[in-house]
Amino acid sequence: MMSRTIAALAALWLMLIIVPALVAARLLPVAGDTAHKGWAVGIWLAGYVAQFLVFRAISRRSPRPVGRGWVIASTVPWAADWTAPLSRWAVAVCAAIVIGYAVWLVVAVYRVDRLRGAGLRGSAVVLEVIRPTLNGVVTKDSARRALRVSIERDDSTTPYETRLTATFVFGEIPETRDRLAVLIDPADPQHVEPIPDEPIERAAPVPEDIDAETAEQLRKFATMRDRGDLTDAEFATAKKRLLNQ
Repeated sequence: MMSRTIAALAALWLMLIIVPALVAARLLPVAGDTAHKGWAVGIWLAGYVAQFLVFRAISRRSPRPVGRGWVIASTVPWAADWTAPLSRWAVAVCAAIVIGYAVWLVVAVYRVDRLRGAGLRGSAVVLEVIRPTLNGVVTKDSARRALRVSIERDDSTTPYETRLTATFVFGEIPETRDRLAVLIDPADPQHVEPIPDEPIERAAPVPEDIDAETAEQLRKFATMRDRGDLTDAEFATAKKRLLNQ
């Protein structure tokens, strides 16, 4: 289960934040010599880099967004390192922040594990693609998007609206009226996730007789739109012009 992997990595992440801070604090007496100070700084830097790499591993494995975790990984280790020589309580606060976030993330990933194991199949019709306030890029090839969708379950339940957030490859981000295959949590119908590797049913599919060069140009335009280089209107205009030329 992904949640167990995330939990193990989160425990290692916590240790790499707190342990270097406490060890370095013991090597850094108020009037210590230069050698001790050098060792302390080295331990701090090694701990910071190591915890950052571990959190990157967490981010790559997590099916849930980890934006707040990146903020914690960037700032809390420094706070722990600099306050450890002054107060153990400050280090305890830093540990509490990391533990609180790690518990939230593990629970969120566990819900995804449960959904993928016992979820009900259905489809989601995209009503709106919600543009992120900040850059939603996850990797150089993908980004997270929130979608307002209408859920149609296979058990003939009345369709209802909810929000779905997932990571999509650039050029493959859904558009309005597209249809996605999803899993629905029977205990919480508002919780839905796309089924991995299921193709998106496009409302406006690319014509089958389109030549390879035009199809590649369309993919480039779609990627530019998904990265934010083109607005939806600019993409629609470019797509129409390309298909009508």
